[in-house]
Amino acid sequence: MVLTKKNYQIVADEIGRMIAEGMLKPGDKIATIDRLAEQYGVGKSTVREALSQLKARDLIEARQGEGTYVKKNAAAALASLPPLLSSPPDELLHLLQVRKVIESGCAELAALHHDEHDLALLEQILEKMSLAVNSEESSRLADIQFHTALAAATKNPYLTAMMNSLSEAMNASIRDSRNLWLYARGASSVRLWQEHQEIYEAIRDRDPDAARDRLLRHLEQVEQALHKKR
Repeated sequence: MVLTKKNYQIVADEIGRMIAEGMLKPGDKIATIDRLAEQYGVGKSTVREALSQLKARDLIEARQGEGTYVKKNAAAALASLPPLLSSPPDELLHLLQVRKVIESGCAELAALHHDEHDLALLEQILEKMSLAVNSEESSRLADIQFHTALAAATKNPYLTAMMNSLSEAMNASIRDSRNLWLYARGASSVRLWQEHQEIYEAIRDRDPDAARDRLLRHLEQVEQALHKKR
């Protein structure tokens, strides 16, 4: 995959997620800089920056002449650290407020006005999200697509245009929202996928109240975690 914005943070987040979910265990050797650069489609300097960030978070250690390894206490260190945010907390809070207003309405209207094409698209996105639970970058991109597809399912061109105009801010907001949600809940991206699945089911069942409430609950959990962090 090719990363474009804040690449070192994305690489660091991805490796941190692998440690948190047990894909990389204490004592495991991290791939070489060359290998990681090839895997993520970034430069070696970006990988070095990501590894430096992980070292600062006490998750990995470099052993002279041997390579880089996951530290024995990495899981405890990861659990004790708040997620890194790409946006200032106040800015993220404002974005979450906008998302609550717009997206709750989108979910409600999507439940009323969606067609079979909309359901098929949402199902495809959820499938991608479920297959990408071990890749935070891919899962996040599917997350953004899900919320954009909700707006399209309203059949209201103004809502679709509003969501498209917010796409760049949404990218940062969803990244930070996911980090906060996962940190606060102590959960995995599997549970995050399940919440999106529940929103989809309410839309599929043409239950506007449930669709609105489930989406609001999803965002309010992030908002609560953000208030604790401020």
